Amino acid sequence: MGVLVPALLLTAIGLICVYSYGSQFALKQALWAIVGVVSCIAISRVPRAYLERYATPAIAAIGTVLVLTLLFAPRIEHTRRWIVIPGVGTLQPSEFAKLFVVLFLAERFARRDRKLEHPWRHAWPVLIVCALIMLAPDLGTSVFLGTVAMALFLLAGASAGRVVAAGVCALPILLLVIHSNDYMKQRLGWVNELGYQQTQSLIAFGNGGLFGVGLGAGKQKLDFLPAGHTDFVLANFAEELGFVGTGIVIVLFALILIYGLRVALGAEKRGDRFGFFVAAGATLVVVFQAALNIAVETAAVPPKGISLPFLSQGGSNLMVSLLATGLIVGVARHRDATPEARAA
Repeated sequence: MGVLVPALLLTAIGLICVYSYGSQFALKQALWAIVGVVSCIAISRVPRAYLERYATPAIAAIGTVLVLTLLFAPRIEHTRRWIVIPGVGTLQPSEFAKLFVVLFLAERFARRDRKLEHPWRHAWPVLIVCALIMLAPDLGTSVFLGTVAMALFLLAGASAGRVVAAGVCALPILLLVIHSNDYMKQRLGWVNELGYQQTQSLIAFGNGGLFGVGLGAGKQKLDFLPAGHTDFVLANFAEELGFVGTGIVIVLFALILIYGLRVALGAEKRGDRFGFFVAAGATLVVVFQAALNIAVETAAVPPKGISLPFLSQGGSNLMVSLLATGLIVGVARHRDATPEARAA
């Protein structure tokens, strides 16, 4: 339960952030939160055998969905990332791909190739998924997913030199994609000049001071800071609740990191390699994404279009964050299960 408490607290803070930005978004976000919490509990109780058995079909399925998204999804904000579901809203398949990749690699490293003798057999499906996401175009998510995968390869025992070499080989391809896409080049203009969004984000952080201007009293959300309820949600929260409020959010993410690593290391100690990779990968998906988003909002890195887990408005982001939490809880529950339950 250790990881569930900070996750639920962050979800509650996210609902407050979304409501403060605009009450019209709050009801739908609250419904997604309910669905997400139920999904979190459900996936934590899914038998281990099912997760392992369907890990490979799942990555094939998400690859198919990504292809269909590229072909048929409407272009929104210069990209084809979202599937429109009538009566529900939009879903972002690339968000769910993060968890499917974690489960796929966990099953491969734990069952099919424990000594990592054939790394390319496991790398190419991940590369295809990353390429499909990049074609959206969505450079931030594709690089994020590739980085998580490389981290899991390192944990599986891959040579650090080979992993770095693979990253270096991918760099020219990334540069070519960026050069051929005006939308990406505009985002990376941060190298020469800080963009409007990040400038306004820094103003919001500065306005907040120690205790903030008060919940609902922020000014940057009044058409000064675009995406103030999605990619830059923490900046608005910082303006209204200050350094103290921001510190609470960071502490909660730190607790998820600490507990997630404890669960992963505990699984490794008892010989549960699948649980180790699932817990480590799910923790990375949440905490590394949070770190990247905060780095963007504080202008430490260029904008990437990456949401802040639990807090940013959006059903896909919230669902994946809570599902990742459920996977960690599931590994922790497996630790306490009877031998018969573990065998299942």
